[in-house]
Amino acid sequence: MINSRTLKENKAWENIGPVSKGGTVYAVAVSPVELTRCWAATGCGIYFSDDNGDTWIQSLTGLTTPLLGAIAVSSEGALLAGSLQGELFTSFDFGESWASGVVPAESKGTITGLAISPNFKSDGTAFAATDGAGLLATRSSGHLWEDSSFGLGNNIILAIATAPDWSHREIMFAATTDGVFISMNGGRAWRETELMLSDDVVDVLAVSPAFESDHSVFAGTENGCLYCSKDSGRTWDMVTEHIGDGPINCLWIDPDYAVNKHILAGVSSELYMSEDDGSSWKLVAENDGAVLALAGNDKIIIAGLQDCGVLRSQDSGTTWKASSETLSARGFSRITSVDNLLFVMGPQEGIFVSQDAANTWDKIPGLEGYLPIATMLVKSADEILVASHSCGILHTTDRGVSWQAVCQVEGIQVIALATDGNGLAGTAEGELYITLDGGESWNSTTSPAVGQNIIAITFSPNYAQDHIILMGTAVSGTPSQQARVALWRTTNGGTNWRQLTTQVTNARWLDIALPYGVKDRVIDQAIMATGPFCLRPLRRAKDVWISTRVDPSGTNALSVVSVGEIDSGGILYVGTGNGVFRSIDGGRTWHAFLRPEESQSFISLTLTSKDDQYSLYALSLGGRVFKYTVAR
Repeated sequence: MINSRTLKENKAWENIGPVSKGGTVYAVAVSPVELTRCWAATGCGIYFSDDNGDTWIQSLTGLTTPLLGAIAVSSEGALLAGSLQGELFTSFDFGESWASGVVPAESKGTITGLAISPNFKSDGTAFAATDGAGLLATRSSGHLWEDSSFGLGNNIILAIATAPDWSHREIMFAATTDGVFISMNGGRAWRETELMLSDDVVDVLAVSPAFESDHSVFAGTENGCLYCSKDSGRTWDMVTEHIGDGPINCLWIDPDYAVNKHILAGVSSELYMSEDDGSSWKLVAENDGAVLALAGNDKIIIAGLQDCGVLRSQDSGTTWKASSETLSARGFSRITSVDNLLFVMGPQEGIFVSQDAANTWDKIPGLEGYLPIATMLVKSADEILVASHSCGILHTTDRGVSWQAVCQVEGIQVIALATDGNGLAGTAEGELYITLDGGESWNSTTSPAVGQNIIAITFSPNYAQDHIILMGTAVSGTPSQQARVALWRTTNGGTNWRQLTTQVTNARWLDIALPYGVKDRVIDQAIMATGPFCLRPLRRAKDVWISTRVDPSGTNALSVVSVGEIDSGGILYVGTGNGVFRSIDGGRTWHAFLRPEESQSFISLTLTSKDDQYSLYALSLGGRVFKYTVAR
């Protein structure tokens, strides 16, 4: 429980705002019930809006992964969400919190679409299309999922849709790479329709809201063709050979379609509208990113975009405007400071720099062709090293104006340098590379952990004198041994290594923090964060480490910052999946320190120093930055 002291301290946090708004929105949903709420599924969790997209709030409670690629809402307001890793979730409080469903391991594949029975409140039935694991169904309101692919003949399900009324027939449609299939019994068995294509692929299905009377269903293809059936899927006609230039990514049919014949289509990065049942189309919006999803009701329509957040229309799709000012769903993973400048990076986002305490950010140029990147090392305001997954280590001395490949080794995960120019780089396979010239050239060197994933390297601030390096590795589990993270130490610059300690965890990260404001034996006060644990050295006993669970709820400890002597009034801060936690007794006990409504998961922390105070910066999942002033 947060005590009064914690509440008072929370007021000192400043929500500075996002590094960069927007991000990729894979799927959207709009509530059909009277209270209009909109949802967006992103790689940083679910976001919801109660004011037609003016403001967005991140929702992570109960989610075991933030990588959400599908979302759907029932006629009563129950929600389903599916992840890029195959997990499925339900929410019965309009997306405020989520519960995991049970999905068999052999049935897990990227969720490509969701469909909910019109009778979900009574039958608890819903469907999840997967990429490679077939069609899944739940008949227990999302608690248990099982295969429902009988008759489909293909495990790659690209789209799924149900008829809006199951009072007479439980009709639904599914698209595989072979074509469109129909089920007349609620997904228990499937058969082919006439729309079986050999030279094109149906990616999108949309059923008329008036299906019981007009029997209409639409199918959009990768080549940009639009097909329509007017007899409940038995026969199909091509309505339009090409709506625009590119694939049809999504379709939306107006709730009053029976009267106005109004349809919207997302084609590549453009939005098109038809008011004559798809016979003709007009361009209504052009975007920088592809239109991935459409959802709406009679008041608002939301479009999810690649990289650019969301658009909204409040006039049935005639005009559109961006609605991502408060939606930050960027894949940033780290914040660090050098010379009181702040740098953030993300694998697909690249690197951004702020010169004014996170108020404004500029993107470091030149990295677009080298993405994704695994890590960065900032030596100065202008000199940066980056590990590209495909191109090895890149080096710039002019803040990104030009980049030079200095180590063409794939798979480098970590780069670290000492002040004297010595450095190490580690790969996902446990290989080590050494530099003696500040990162300008690299050579292979002996590693004690070949076959393990090198996830952290830290040099002693006094390396020139003590030659100490710490290294963290992730060790995969075996039938006889659990997965773990190991900490290694060398006292002779890497000639010999010794394993100091291990922590049983499935985590594949380790953050090693050295204390700020300490001059003597700094490396002996290293603090580690991995899994849900913070590890601190017991300095009275050599090579003994104490592991403490930071958050009682068990969320992961993702980043750690240490200020002062650990056993003499030092303070520890840890970013977790449930806010920032603080310890004022050297990591023995913890209390919640930052839990704002705007963000829940904090993935990286850093500290800057000026005059007589420190500034602690916390980077949230999605890319919002918070600041706290720490008096010395």
